[in-house]
Amino acid sequence: MDMIRKLLRCRRGVAALEAALSIPILVTMFIGMVELTAYIEAHRKALTAAQTVADLVAQESSISDATLADIRFAADAIMHPLATETVSVTIASVGFDEQGNPDLLWEDREAGGGSVSVSEAEGLGSPNESVIVVKMSYEYNSPFGFMLQSESFENDAFARPRITRRIALNGKVDHTS
Repeated sequence: MDMIRKLLRCRRGVAALEAALSIPILVTMFIGMVELTAYIEAHRKALTAAQTVADLVAQESSISDATLADIRFAADAIMHPLATETVSVTIASVGFDEQGNPDLLWEDREAGGGSVSVSEAEGLGSPNESVIVVKMSYEYNSPFGFMLQSESFENDAFARPRITRRIALNGKVDHTS
């Protein structure tokens, strides 16, 4: 019994034991915070890139394929230093007829994006005007794979043309007819 009391009163090695128990928890928390920060930053950059693409297109009265390529390059630049191999962008112009019904005027899918549904732009424009629709997706891959594996971000951005009611692509407003 006396031996047990001596062992319970002994304080040697307590700091080492506390460190052995707390350091793995602190390292896990640190890695988790770094991973969560990278995830939030990737999501923020993808959203900013989509909004910037829509804004840059909306500033034009007429746009060419070369200008669209430059704008897609700008989206990649916004995503740096993240990997941009998994970025896909679709840029489209959706026009509205006299009754305000949406109709796809032109669509650029050179960056591997999917089709734009005109129903997404419903209610965003006035008759005989248009709206720019940008669909951007980004496949996020975690630097550690500790808490998060991979996540696909899908961002949509909308902008109304600033200079003209409808933006022409390569000199033609309506490429669907």
